Amino acid sequence: MNRKIGVLDSGVGGLSVMVGLQELLPNEDIIYFGDSKNCPYGNKGADEIFHLTMEILRFMEQNDVKLVAIACNTISTLIERFKSEFNFPIIDIISPTVEYIEKIKVDNLAIFGTEFTVKSNVYQRLLKDRNNEIRIIPEYSKTLATLVDCGDFNSDLVKDTIKTHMDNIICAGNTKNIVMACTHFPIVQDIFLEVAPELNYIDPGYEQAKAVKDYLHNNGLLNKKEKGTLNIYTSGEIDRYEKVVEKLNLKSLGGIYKIVL
Repeated sequence: MNRKIGVLDSGVGGLSVMVGLQELLPNEDIIYFGDSKNCPYGNKGADEIFHLTMEILRFMEQNDVKLVAIACNTISTLIERFKSEFNFPIIDIISPTVEYIEKIKVDNLAIFGTEFTVKSNVYQRLLKDRNNEIRIIPEYSKTLATLVDCGDFNSDLVKDTIKTHMDNIICAGNTKNIVMACTHFPIVQDIFLEVAPELNYIDPGYEQAKAVKDYLHNNGLLNKKEKGTLNIYTSGEIDRYEKVVEKLNLKSLGGIYKIVL
């Protein structure tokens, strides 16, 4: 089944999901769209996020994708509003992460993401449905996703922002586990580890990549070609994506294109 996989995000963040996808599915052709013009989504209202997402999904439909991975926690909180609108499967990033957390039997953890994701309580609700005793520390940033999307990964502002939030989480209680509930955050994983190396960072992007692989395998949709390619489209500036591709060492890049939907 040589149709492409679609991956979308509010900006460069979803490229962190590409690390897992390229590791687990090296034969797949992937189309990525990052809406950096409108990033961050996490500070917007639900209706605006829904409208922007529908435009991207129509772009994916025009490119005849066989599956779309929503590589954005904020958009994934709204999946029930759009998942039945298209004739291809849509895999969110939250559900596979919740299943993973249940599997490893974590009793307490922090959810660190955008304001919209954390305040939506989707992670909290789904985790509590599986383990009512689990202790959850919510923490959100209004600025970190935007700072990462701008591409200045090692700025003092990025480091200070991460340190502030890690201090908040550590002071809030005895937890060693943090869900990186924004795909922009793993791009600066090195800074998180520098600031708080004692914590266990759970990456939803890798859990989503495993879920995509499982779906394709179970439905006979795996690509049989020898080597897959990655083509990136964005409403923003191309140089931001070049920086992230280099930082994450993404492979088989066909091109990066600026387009208007």
